[in-house]
Amino acid sequence: MTKNANRRSFRIFLIVFEIIGILAFLGTLPVFNSGNIAGLAVMTFFLLVTVFWDKTEGFRKSRTGKAVTAALTTFFILGFCYAGFLTFNMVRACLAKPEKPNMVVVLGCQLWGEDPSPMLQKRLDKAYDLLVKYPDVPVVVTGGQGDDEVISEGEGMKRYLVRRGISEDRIIVEDKSTSTFENIKNAFEITDAMGMSRDVTIATSEYHLYRASLIARSQGAGKVTSAPSFTDINLVPAYWVREWLGISHFFVFGS
Repeated sequence: MTKNANRRSFRIFLIVFEIIGILAFLGTLPVFNSGNIAGLAVMTFFLLVTVFWDKTEGFRKSRTGKAVTAALTTFFILGFCYAGFLTFNMVRACLAKPEKPNMVVVLGCQLWGEDPSPMLQKRLDKAYDLLVKYPDVPVVVTGGQGDDEVISEGEGMKRYLVRRGISEDRIIVEDKSTSTFENIKNAFEITDAMGMSRDVTIATSEYHLYRASLIARSQGAGKVTSAPSFTDINLVPAYWVREWLGISHFFVFGS
């Protein structure tokens, strides 16, 4: 193959890859969040660069174009490395399984009416498995009432676990929080008042565990272990990219 043919084949490969990336982020609809927006923006940018590469040659060879190209290249290389670092730690956080939990904290997620959304149900089911296996372990269910919710997330989670046979005596409800930071902070305030240890097993979605463990340690947690539930494959792009942004927010602002 000639050099031009090789370039053409590589460009076609890139275009196909970038279109698949765009479709992956569109495939999470009707879920639409900052992860979709960021992912669509990046993949669309790369697609436009690939399609119009030849037409921008004059600009790219100018002094300004070289500076812009170098800056963007550096930015994206560092960005990919940073995303890789976060992903590695997110995966590693899922592997910190408890030998025996001290207490389980289930992090809040949206209710549908008075019932857990599918994502929240997965978190609760993971906690339920631990509670059945270790019948002396208490659980803290966390989450306040959102504007579109008829009861607090904590109360909805309690009702779900009770329906599945978990005794109310084992369930501690935190129903004021509006964020992951508050989920954990408020949970510890309640369990501290009860004289409980801050060794904690966090039950939440797999993408969420790294940030949750960082927050727990920043709040003085002892041993932090994980009970991950797993996100539906079509939702992974949006939620993982959104979580990269959430972790970055924690690094900068500590909450």
